[in-house]
Amino acid sequence: MKFAEENLDVLQNLEFAIVEVWRAHPEMTGLLGATRLRNGPSVLSCPSNAASRPRRPPLTGLDAAAFESLKAMCEFRLGRATGPPADSDVPVPPIPVEKLIACLQELAKSVERHTHSGGRQGYLQFIGQFLK
Repeated sequence: MKFAEENLDVLQNLEFAIVEVWRAHPEMTGLLGATRLRNGPSVLSCPSNAASRPRRPPLTGLDAAAFESLKAMCEFRLGRATGPPADSDVPVPPIPVEKLIACLQELAKSVERHTHSGGRQGYLQFIGQFLK
């Protein structure tokens, strides 16, 4: 089974966090912060290797909003925060940090692939068709 199939629930949660921002702001193009997804610990507020990571300028505008939405979903999937209201009372078990980092890296590859093939909104349009 492929990585995406094995982790579909986590990937869909992460993508939903991004799509929510895009639907609220259809002018959003691309995800400038996508390259930061590969650096999972910065999204997850993990202190590991913090000193060795290069300092990057802060995200602004819609990039910052998408990043914060994604960060909130990460915290939820790690069991560190409550999640969005759901139609079901089925508990979502926390996942290991390593699994979430791998999912963020997979998401970053998808952003790059679909932005390259579909333009500045290519990734957003691609995931938007699957998330209602």
